[in-house]
Amino acid sequence: MAVAKMAVLRPLGGILLLGVVLASPLFVWAQSNDEPIAAPPVPTAAAPASSPNDPPPKIAVNGYMSLSYTYNTNDPIPRLNQFRVFDFNDDEPQLDVAQLVIQHAVSESGQFGFRLNSIAGSAVPRVTASEGLQIASTFDIPEAYLSYIAPLGKGLRFDLGKFATPFGYEVIGGYDGYNDNFSRGYIFGYGIPFTHTGLKASYSFNSRISSAAFVTNGCDSITPRNGKVSAIAQVAAVTSKTTNLTFTFLHGPEKPHNDHDERSLYELVGSWKVIPRLSLAFDGLYADEDHAASNGSDAIWKGLAGYSKYNFTPAFSLAFRGEVFADIGGSRTGTSQTLRGFTLTPEYDFAAKLSRVSHDFRHFDGKFILRGEFRQDYSDHPTFRQGTGFTNGQFTTAVNLIYLF
Repeated sequence: MAVAKMAVLRPLGGILLLGVVLASPLFVWAQSNDEPIAAPPVPTAAAPASSPNDPPPKIAVNGYMSLSYTYNTNDPIPRLNQFRVFDFNDDEPQLDVAQLVIQHAVSESGQFGFRLNSIAGSAVPRVTASEGLQIASTFDIPEAYLSYIAPLGKGLRFDLGKFATPFGYEVIGGYDGYNDNFSRGYIFGYGIPFTHTGLKASYSFNSRISSAAFVTNGCDSITPRNGKVSAIAQVAAVTSKTTNLTFTFLHGPEKPHNDHDERSLYELVGSWKVIPRLSLAFDGLYADEDHAASNGSDAIWKGLAGYSKYNFTPAFSLAFRGEVFADIGGSRTGTSQTLRGFTLTPEYDFAAKLSRVSHDFRHFDGKFILRGEFRQDYSDHPTFRQGTGFTNGQFTTAVNLIYLF
């Protein structure tokens, strides 16, 4: 156990140092008169354009679309990128996902609302599909729930149905928020669930402290797996004007037809808006599951990721991610190994003014995001395909276009 821990800890200093080295020269471009602002745990998308005279809609309809092309210099056969969750197709242009969100958001006591999030595409839907709801390999409903805010204290909110996981710094991605990097990290892909189905209760004690509790059928499952439920608890804190911390915990039996072996996940996510142009964040995860390793012993997986993003201009930014993920027992990736990844993502944003074509398209005015990506992956075992053989690493490049309204 001690050797495994050291194998994970040794590269962490290098990851964090590399992030600082990349970010520190950028301080000189920061404006000295910029005021610090609070940093959200997850990068969020820009709100759609609207007129100040428009009444707030009771039911909002929004969309999101992502297209991409990825190339792997290993030229793997078959053409698949190893240990990727959404960008797994190599040398093939694809529509990753097209999303349509219909919702009636709630914000005050006594209000009822709902959210329906449907997605289609060649990559994301086939990965996020929950057990018991495999509609099609190219279509999924990652969220469908009813909401109500009970008039208790400052307002106790309940959500009933299927919703995205509260775990992770990175997200599935959509109109509400998308990641700074195009590809997802190992913690997102192999460490945490994507969705849950059940009941969620959330409460904000004040402007700084909020909490949530979940009772669910299990990770990524619509139907009960073994007759028992899994429980999730989360506490989020705005620790200063520029920093946030979120701790999330899960415990319960997650194996089909097995209510004895249990899984536990512990995750701490933090973000820091160093200056208005520079953001830093981290995601630390530890998890274990009874008798889940390939040899029948208890499985352990853990990881740490560091993130940085610098906005050179309001339109152009550069993001970096360094991460390490240890799969002790091989229950997550199929091999007992330690994975490391380094990702650099330049991004350029510009307005999508479709109303210039026709006034009838004004509701589709939004935003385009054009991104490139350079990513190097390593493993302490030869688990990456190179041609018809295997090697210890892979290098991929990608281009990604996002449209949201």
